[in-house]
Amino acid sequence: MAQLTDKVAFVTAAGGAIAGATARRFSIEGAAVYCVDIDDDTLAQTVTTMTEDGGQATACHCDVTDETEVQDALEACVAEFGRLDIVFNAAAAQEPNATVETMSLETWNEVVDVNLTGMFLVCKYAIPHLRDTGGGSIINIASTFGHIAWPERPAYMATKGAVRQLSRSIALDFAGDSIRANSISPGAIETRRLLQRTPTMEKVRERMVPLHPIGRLGQPEDIANAALYLASDQSNFVTGSDMLVDGGFTAI
Repeated sequence: MAQLTDKVAFVTAAGGAIAGATARRFSIEGAAVYCVDIDDDTLAQTVTTMTEDGGQATACHCDVTDETEVQDALEACVAEFGRLDIVFNAAAAQEPNATVETMSLETWNEVVDVNLTGMFLVCKYAIPHLRDTGGGSIINIASTFGHIAWPERPAYMATKGAVRQLSRSIALDFAGDSIRANSISPGAIETRRLLQRTPTMEKVRERMVPLHPIGRLGQPEDIANAALYLASDQSNFVTGSDMLVDGGFTAI
């Protein structure tokens, strides 16, 4: 039996590899999925794939740093599907390598706005709808870089560590409403983002696979599998946790 039958999920960055794979997995498991992103082309591709497979999915242009757009998108989701059960937050900015000394304030603010404030806004306006449903699951994408340090990534690391704590805070404050909040910390996942700093995926594998004891890079579906568990009733006693899905990267 499908694990998310009759549930409704709101997925940010759904045009991306990780959130796209997660949206598709939610759909396969029976959820209606409201997909948002600022990249209309990749978003449309995700939703088309889902609907062609017989799933219920809607695309909505939404900038998670814009309070009004977030509020409107969540209200539209509930208006269309009648409820909200699951929130999957994956929007993240890409920043150039820099230290605290060399990073511009503009770059710092952009990373904080997308990675952290965007999640805050989605959670803020999703919680009343989750409460109306009788509870639900919030899943925020953090990172192994919220656990360990890495050179020249101060803004990304700071925000991903904060995502873990934001999730815990929500878990404590809304447990009485049967709203669970958890984060997932991926290791290196084989997506286009890895090519920002390395010219080819072959070079990425040469550099990063040895850092993952399991012997490979992660795939978007690995994160989707973890998200499905946290979205489903199988995890109904799990809240305030961070799930490392990193092939042993942080175990070294």
